[in-house]
Amino acid sequence: MDFLSLEHRRTRTRFLIQLGGLIEKAGLMETFGITLGEDLQKSPDMKEPVAALFKGFLVLNKIANSEDVDLQLWAVQGLENLKNNRISKEKP
Repeated sequence: MDFLSLEHRRTRTRFLIQLGGLIEKAGLMETFGITLGEDLQKSPDMKEPVAALFKGFLVLNKIANSEDVDLQLWAVQGLENLKNNRISKEKP
């Protein structure tokens, strides 16, 4: 394996881990009943929750691509939510 493909793999892996963190912060694991530590591809118990989450992503993609959505507004609101989430976790 050459250096470029190894670096690409590391970058992709880091990116996917960060996306997983966002999924967890948004509460989607709890909402869809996805159990931390389960193999999402092999566990029969995770088949339906993962399929439901995937459908949710498809719906989100459709909404985000509609003319009715202001992604810049979503970004501002998302940054505020992330800030509030960090502050609430810092408070004892």
